[in-house]
Amino acid sequence: MKIIFATGAAPAATPAAVIRFVTRDQRAKLAPPVAEEEFSGKANALLYSRHDATLCVGLGERAKINAHTLRSAAGAAAMFLKKIGRTRAVVRLEDWPKFAGPVVEGLVLADYRFERFKTKRTPALENVAIHVLAEDLVKARSAGRRGETIAEAANLARDVANQPGNLLYPESLAARAVKLGRDCKLQVTVFDEKKLRAGKFGGLIAVGQGSERGPRMIVIEHRGGPKSEKPVALVGKAITFDTGGISIKPAANMEDMIFDKCGGLAVLGAMAAIAKLNVRRNVVGIIASAENMPGGGAYRPGDIITTYDGKHVEIVNTDAEGRMVLADAIAYARLDCKAAAIIDLATLTGACGIALGDTAAGFWHNDEAFGKRVLAAAEKAGERLWPMPLYAEFEDQIRSDVALIKNSGGRPGGACTAAAFLKTFAEDTPWAHLDIASMAQHGKDRADLARGATGFGVRTLVELVAGW
Repeated sequence: MKIIFATGAAPAATPAAVIRFVTRDQRAKLAPPVAEEEFSGKANALLYSRHDATLCVGLGERAKINAHTLRSAAGAAAMFLKKIGRTRAVVRLEDWPKFAGPVVEGLVLADYRFERFKTKRTPALENVAIHVLAEDLVKARSAGRRGETIAEAANLARDVANQPGNLLYPESLAARAVKLGRDCKLQVTVFDEKKLRAGKFGGLIAVGQGSERGPRMIVIEHRGGPKSEKPVALVGKAITFDTGGISIKPAANMEDMIFDKCGGLAVLGAMAAIAKLNVRRNVVGIIASAENMPGGGAYRPGDIITTYDGKHVEIVNTDAEGRMVLADAIAYARLDCKAAAIIDLATLTGACGIALGDTAAGFWHNDEAFGKRVLAAAEKAGERLWPMPLYAEFEDQIRSDVALIKNSGGRPGGACTAAAFLKTFAEDTPWAHLDIASMAQHGKDRADLARGATGFGVRTLVELVAGW
């Protein structure tokens, strides 16, 4: 998609559709008049006039409009135009120039659809002109370019996340990261099986040993700050396919387990954007990747695993594998990277989806100041987080009779006991955890986003680091 910023009126004979954003109070002033049943003006409501190829998109109540409102409205407009085969558009943004960045994000995110293996593909948007007033042009163009970079990074994460397990596995994911490093001037180090065993990364080795495709830990470094500056560590779970291992999952919907890698891919996308935006901060991305299979060498319930930092974990459920690979990655961020702060993202528990549905990711932290930073970044990025508790009782629930802790506390409070498990490996380093299990992918098209992987977390990570 080619995006240009311009001023003045669009040419009268332009073949492009015109997108106008309309608040509820403006709806009554439309000419010719429109009944509320036809167009309410509520957020993402649509009214299309074929006569003059104008698409009105509702914003809802003026007092409640924010960046997310415009991002979603732009996405809804793009989805609609693609559906009717219109690939060129003019966006009238004269009244909303401060939202140029979110509008571009919404357009780019909505333009993506995973159709690599389809014979008939949805037309992509070819050209979008965004019109603002002359005095707003410079700032709007700058914000738009930034929004385009971030949205393209989220789409990168979505594209890799949508890949099936026979094509995307730890080794091929590592190869994608190495290529990204070359393209974006990032330093990438890959820990293969040999290096993981030598380094005693017990969690990653245990989870990956049931598969013929060995695990990998991928370390991506962006050195944008002074050499002495401690990095912010972005840690992601990337289980490229999760059968549950010996504690095998039911067959129904197991195909969706290709999305168990979305936390790691949020880190991959964020690192791409951080590099392209030339963020003046040291950042390290750590992706813990394995395929959890029930092969003859698979780890078993009852096993005791020693993690990278020497802690002993009793395995009571091999389907609680994400926390095992994250344990090694978080410990590595703390010990080897000397991270100033650690944030991890993972499709960790179904329990989080039961608690919050698919409307918010669960959020836990061990440091109030860092927690506020993350929440502020998510608010700005338009990715909803909901703070969850880390009571001492959750830590008690995962205490083991034969080791330091066990890798599952059972069904009650499952998302919270999983967070308590991860907190053990962060120790005193400021840490935050995002359980994105119900936010990482959607099975149906939304008003502003196609089905499949969502790229959730990329925008929050970029805002967190860029606004440090």
